[in-house]
Amino acid sequence: MSNAPAASSKSCHDHEDDDDDCENFEPSAPDPGNCETSNANHYGQFTWTVALPAAPADKDSLADISKIRQFSDVFEVGGFEWKLEMYPYGDSQSDKTLSVFLCAVDRKQLPGWSQTAHYQIAVVNKDPSKTSTHTGYDIFRGKRDSAWGWSKLINLSKLHDVTQGWADEDGKITLQATVHVVKHEYMPVNRTYRKSLCGLYYERVLQSYFEPFLKDELQRLDKLCGNNVLHKGFSDFWAALSDAKKRALLQITMDEVLLNVKARLFSRDQPATYLAADVIFKAAQDCTSGLTTEASQRSLVGCTSLAMVGGGDGTVLRLERLTPEASGGLSSLVSRHDCVDQASSRVMLRTHKGVMRMSNSANFVDVFRAQVSDALDNVRALVKHLKPQSCDGACLEAMGRQMLAVFAMCGMYITNVHPAYHEKLALQLQEDLIREEEEKNMKAEQKKAKQAEKRKKQQALKAQKKAEEEKVKKEAEEEEKKKKEAEAAKRKAAEEEAARKKAEERRKAQEEAEKKRKLELEAEEKRQREEAERKAKEEAKRQEAAAKKQQAQQAQQQAQQQAQQHQAQQQQQQQQQQQQQQQPPP
Repeated sequence: MSNAPAASSKSCHDHEDDDDDCENFEPSAPDPGNCETSNANHYGQFTWTVALPAAPADKDSLADISKIRQFSDVFEVGGFEWKLEMYPYGDSQSDKTLSVFLCAVDRKQLPGWSQTAHYQIAVVNKDPSKTSTHTGYDIFRGKRDSAWGWSKLINLSKLHDVTQGWADEDGKITLQATVHVVKHEYMPVNRTYRKSLCGLYYERVLQSYFEPFLKDELQRLDKLCGNNVLHKGFSDFWAALSDAKKRALLQITMDEVLLNVKARLFSRDQPATYLAADVIFKAAQDCTSGLTTEASQRSLVGCTSLAMVGGGDGTVLRLERLTPEASGGLSSLVSRHDCVDQASSRVMLRTHKGVMRMSNSANFVDVFRAQVSDALDNVRALVKHLKPQSCDGACLEAMGRQMLAVFAMCGMYITNVHPAYHEKLALQLQEDLIREEEEKNMKAEQKKAKQAEKRKKQQALKAQKKAEEEKVKKEAEEEEKKKKEAEAAKRKAAEEEAARKKAEERRKAQEEAEKKRKLELEAEEKRQREEAERKAKEEAKRQEAAAKKQQAQQAQQQAQQQAQQHQAQQQQQQQQQQQQQQQPPP
């Protein structure tokens, strides 16, 4: 895992507690109070003091030395049971190093359960500055991925050396486990755990969460402030509002602010978002905790002074832009906190009974943009100058107060100011449309009157022109009528002549047809006579041929009859001869 030191190796173990191939050692009895929990049992620490077992003497046992393991007592955090698993001579993935894993005990969980957790495993040294701490963030599941930790936690040669401070005179070492169970909802982070998160994720919080959010807000505000027409329109709108209306718009409940923070920054699967949301939630908690008038919190971030002061009617979160000569140190700001109330660049957000109100009545968009720009400059300054070894959380807490103010102004702008401004624009647009419609109607009526006058003149001219046209048309019709009558008479005479010629031609055609018909009848009669004669000749020839054929058939039949008679006579003669030959001689 990326947050583990380079010398260690992080891995997941699947194990069964009754595994026969591992040599299990009973854990040492923990001291009373070894497990401490907080934050509604979502955060807890467990300390385990355990004696390291002696290494096997025979060579056969040395081959299975990686199977030696020990378990701590079970402790409960966040409704889940946990225990530590230690391989005093390293597991199968390590050699001559201590391996320690955090195990989730699933004996009380339903099948298929899973739970995400931040955790730390530390090997405590007598010198606290030498304590070896490793931090992880993983999902624990039943029977699978149920143990997460490090195979190479610390070298055994250092661990067994009493002079190094890891083991005491009795050969015992102390392991400390810190577990923070991650739920779906945001939870306050333990102070000790917050400090460790700051060392790991402060750059990611500033660069991956705060800076993109501020850039988006600044880009949106630049569209309004960078356009002279839009900016002047908003300035006129804001100047026209009454103080009571401004006070009504410049307030938002703390719950709405924190819900927006959670929606924009918090993600269950990203450990850095816990720190990003926590510094803002802590600022909100400080605002709602009711600080006394004497008590105040002031810090310096970039070019902005942040002060949180308790008053009789709530807590004031005061943000002030500093001049270069005034931002030399924090002590000078604290000494002159009474005179900064007159600063022209001051913005105060007063929290009372869960409601944040902005007390500055200047142009809201300009103030909002200035605070977003300051916050973005502060984020970049912290990224540039703040080092991991110097990050104790104070600067992030101060940045969290400024981000709380930015989120509050963002909520006021989105929820109240922007809708009111657009409602004003909509009303103004509606009035402009009504005025334009009235002017349009007036112009339409004037245009209609002019068009009526013009139409009247056009109608008079049209009537005069029509009368003239009708007169010309009438004369033309009379002329045309005469022409048509002359043409009709001429056409009638031509038609009569044509009819006469046609009748004459029809008569001649009839005569020719009659002659032709007579000739055809004569030709037909002649053809019929010739055909009858031809048929008579053919019939005579046919009858003559038939008579010859009949005579030939009769002659043939007679010849056959004669032949048959001759044959019968021969047969009769032969029979008589045979009878004669058969008779005996007398």
